[in-house]
Amino acid sequence: MKSLKSEISLSIGEVANLIGVTPGMLRTWEREGLFAPDRTKGGHRIFRDGHLKRLRKIAHLYLEEKFNPAAIRKELGAPDPGTKVAENFIDAQLGERLRMLRRQRKLTLVEAAERAELSPSFISALERGNTGVSLEALFRLSEVLGTTIPSLRGEELPPAKRRFVPAGQRPRFVTDDKTLVIEDLITKPAGMEAEIAHLEPGGDSNGVWSHKGQEFLYVLSGTLSFWLEPDEFYSLKAGDALYLHSDLKHRWKNEGKTTASILWVNAWLPKSAAVRSESRQNRSRKANKRLRPHDRMP
Repeated sequence: MKSLKSEISLSIGEVANLIGVTPGMLRTWEREGLFAPDRTKGGHRIFRDGHLKRLRKIAHLYLEEKFNPAAIRKELGAPDPGTKVAENFIDAQLGERLRMLRRQRKLTLVEAAERAELSPSFISALERGNTGVSLEALFRLSEVLGTTIPSLRGEELPPAKRRFVPAGQRPRFVTDDKTLVIEDLITKPAGMEAEIAHLEPGGDSNGVWSHKGQEFLYVLSGTLSFWLEPDEFYSLKAGDALYLHSDLKHRWKNEGKTTASILWVNAWLPKSAAVRSESRQNRSRKANKRLRPHDRMP
């Protein structure tokens, strides 16, 4: 489950690559007052969705339209002022737990980064508590480290109770903006992850997801809008279920007026599983897909 209205976990170098400029150019634009990134307690820049959107506009005006900084400021207006982050999305205690789990698995920073498709420098900064992190990055790391997102917070049941999880003792993870609460239903290493996700109205995936394995979701209450590549849209209500191969790009949002509660199961695909061709997948989906022309995957 990627990222919700939280810090995008990219370094200035990675953001520069996305925008198509050099890190030095980004620093120049910052000094010129064209944008103002947020920062962690350690002084590291945090890039949010709003920053990337503004930077893309700046790059277009600067590189294509040949605007100077003064003209760009006039065109876009003043940026939102950068603010010190009062509390990292991942705190020092969580960073220490990440380091402990990585070492228990005898993974180097480079090995962990390669498996999670993140940069070694980013994971190192996380372990030191010096940067923000998206929910997607936490999901990737939890998979690599053989744990779950709530367990990364250290909220595990005692070993003797891991098989049985009482309703009132589920480990929980709450995003900083309070739009998503994840409750673990399996609290021991297993071949799957099962959880109940509570998504507030307006809460969404904050981007498009794609990862290994397969997933199943069943809506317990409320509604959930779900987009699946290449052009599928599902409006799920209580009692509806959906299954997909997780490597297909997907995103979701609660467009309703009440909290949506979803039973969500993620599991690894067996190596022997036969993946149907795209044409066969498309033919089999036509009967059940409810597609709106304007709801295309971005």
